[in-house]
Amino acid sequence: MPESVYEAYQAEQNVNAEDIFFVHEGTYLIGSVAMITAFDGPMLYQHHLAKFSVQSSSPIGPYFLLCAMESPEIHAQVRARQFSTDIIDSVVGRLEEVVIPIPRDPKRVKAVEKEARAAVLGRAELRECLSFVAKHVDLWLRQETSHSLEQILDWVPVIGERRPPALLGGRIGFRAGSLSAAAIRNDVLLPRYYDDWITQVANDYAVRCDLVSVAELKARGAVAWQTGDEIGRLNYGSGEIPFVRTSDFGSWELKREAKQGVSQDVHSIWTERQDVAAGDVLLVRDGTYLVGTSVLVHQLDLPLVYCGGIIKIRAIDRGYLPPGLLFILLNTPFVRRQIRNKQFTRNVIDTIGQRLDEIVLPIPRDPAVRRLISASIAQMLAVRSKLRHDLHHLTVNLFGHSEKHKLS
Repeated sequence: MPESVYEAYQAEQNVNAEDIFFVHEGTYLIGSVAMITAFDGPMLYQHHLAKFSVQSSSPIGPYFLLCAMESPEIHAQVRARQFSTDIIDSVVGRLEEVVIPIPRDPKRVKAVEKEARAAVLGRAELRECLSFVAKHVDLWLRQETSHSLEQILDWVPVIGERRPPALLGGRIGFRAGSLSAAAIRNDVLLPRYYDDWITQVANDYAVRCDLVSVAELKARGAVAWQTGDEIGRLNYGSGEIPFVRTSDFGSWELKREAKQGVSQDVHSIWTERQDVAAGDVLLVRDGTYLVGTSVLVHQLDLPLVYCGGIIKIRAIDRGYLPPGLLFILLNTPFVRRQIRNKQFTRNVIDTIGQRLDEIVLPIPRDPAVRRLISASIAQMLAVRSKLRHDLHHLTVNLFGHSEKHKLS
């Protein structure tokens, strides 16, 4: 947004670290919460969100409040108070009715606060690390940075450091150029499909990388990919095994809980065909700004079923293209811009479709480099996934109920 817009609203909204955003208007997202950290920088928020700020006189801290609002007990209260207004659901005016149990033992409150704070800030720091690494590994492969690969992979973010906002999909401003009719490929007349920036940057990888298309990787047997399945709306809510849809993709990972779950019987029907395993990459095929977003599946994410708007990419030759490397290459600016350029509208939705095969990956020639990048990325994602599941366990059991008895 323009700086002038931010300045016009920032004093009124006054967003600070340790504030909590709460979705109070929407549909299935109502009740979702997010903690603002020092890494998130200046921002404004829309009217579908409410902001909670814990006062110094409060008997609980912001991290305990975050866990409480994520607990099954609070989710059940919020869901019971949700109502439809015009074309959207809301809890506005009823949120004050929600009761938050506060343990009488202050040591219990402090213990939860400490554990939740470590998990939230640890995840925020790793999010910044992954964003930095995706960008700067790409620059290193192009020989456009003075940092060594080891320095990039060991980078530690600085709290409060100003950084440019990350816009989903890597939005690109206006650009123009000319193209001869002979250069038209596959009858595609979309100007950005012929982005000359991609051609220029591709030459920068020559020293350290081979540029290989997904189609070539498939032909070599290095990777395989397939789309998911639409299992039918009647199966929604039949159980607790996640049915992953594009809206369940978060920053570098699947969201903690999919909005729809299916039964073991439904999972059994699809599991042989889908065959999702740790190390697979799930990539958004259909949507709008989410097209190209990807996650690396961790063992803690399983079991799951994924929808037809998602592509599963499996690294088969892991000596040549290990999963961590595949994942981070898909998230480099060079590859994300290719995906954005090849995205097209089909009916009422955007998609990358079969054009995924046209995407070119810069694969390092040095096996040691491939292993180092992959291991570092996989480790960051594994730690972040564990912190996510630790936080989930904390919230589910916050008020003494086991996970299998959760109310929502």
